[in-house]
Amino acid sequence: MKVRAVHIIVAVLVVLSAILAYDAFTSYINPYLTVSQVTESGKYINKEIQILATVANGSTSWREDGSLLFDLTDGQTTIAVTYSGIQPQGFKEGQKIVAIGKLTSAYHLNATQLLVKCPSKYE
Repeated sequence: MKVRAVHIIVAVLVVLSAILAYDAFTSYINPYLTVSQVTESGKYINKEIQILATVANGSTSWREDGSLLFDLTDGQTTIAVTYSGIQPQGFKEGQKIVAIGKLTSAYHLNATQLLVKCPSKYE
């Protein structure tokens, strides 16, 4: 049986589809990390991460360029966050949020998204 051009094209398309599917799933399946996990090792620097933590009291300020500066804490460690975008509804100090972005150094995150955790009346 001879290998035809159609078989080669199908094989290439299957491999390409598998590579694209793997890339799509790995880029969107990031676990929530704590501030301590992020700061204790340098393995997350220059990577897209999601940090679940509390906005530190007294840390929120606005820059002249419109970006929001605040600190996230897990009670043990603090990390500075810079966010350029519209402040999400319900964002306040002492609130749990998820900050999604790129870690530029061990203690600084450039956030592209902020997700406010909804307070539960049952907690």
